[in-house]
Amino acid sequence: MLVCELESYGKKIQQYYMRRNIFLASYPKSGNTWLRAIITNALIKEKKFSLNELQKILLLSSKKSFKDFKNIKYSNDGDIDFDWMSENIINCQKHLNKKNQDFNIYKTHSVRHRKFTNQTVNLGFIYIVRDPRDIVVSLSHFAEGSLDRTINEILYSQKLMTTANGAKELLSTWELHARSWLEYTNVSRLFIRYEDLLNQTEENILQIFDFLNKITHNLLIPNDLDIKKIAWETSINNLKKEEELFGFNEASKYSRFFRSGKKEQWKDILSLTQIKLIEKELNPIMKLFNYL
Repeated sequence: MLVCELESYGKKIQQYYMRRNIFLASYPKSGNTWLRAIITNALIKEKKFSLNELQKILLLSSKKSFKDFKNIKYSNDGDIDFDWMSENIINCQKHLNKKNQDFNIYKTHSVRHRKFTNQTVNLGFIYIVRDPRDIVVSLSHFAEGSLDRTINEILYSQKLMTTANGAKELLSTWELHARSWLEYTNVSRLFIRYEDLLNQTEENILQIFDFLNKITHNLLIPNDLDIKKIAWETSINNLKKEEELFGFNEASKYSRFFRSGKKEQWKDILSLTQIKLIEKELNPIMKLFNYL
């Protein structure tokens, strides 16, 4: 009798946690896809990892997420209307959390505003942050924009949007993006620096897995994983090789997705004037993340 009651209680706990999702959040070109690769590698267990497996962790803001909704409003460009989506995205998460039989993990580049997600549908998040000086370099290659234009966007464009998979996300500025997730304190959260993941990969992977198991009561990540194997298979160099051999549907028309992956590229590429502008405008938040 006691065993049955414990099993029933365990199922209820599992169902409770599976009704809440987990976000992998970041500003674009900060390492979100790398983070997805690491977590996906753990989820597929003994299967050989490939970039195709990243379909297990997709962008929430997409037409696919809303496929069960009726009366969807579209903008003139064919994407889901942003205002309509903002009003319905929490209901979308409720629907998907109830519908799916496993934990829902989503990628997002959105700022965290009150209409985007909250603790009623969200269990927690991992935010991966990268030096904004390197983001400028990476974004300018990916979108084929000038360095000055990219700097202006990440510093001042509060209404900056990105479009993918038939829907838009509000990026805003780099600072407002980071602060919006820093101020989201009523769920479990983990902040990871891209540079730390690069320098101490295995230690940070363990930290990521420990966090995920803590918030899911050990229901997500297996305990018998080979961390060295995961670190090697999902290294930036191996992801670059995989993309070169087989392609990657998240690449842009201007650049491969995994281009360099190095830190401190900005030292050789940005001008002194550009560096000083970024550091002046983002001084407090860069200090908070130990970039200054």
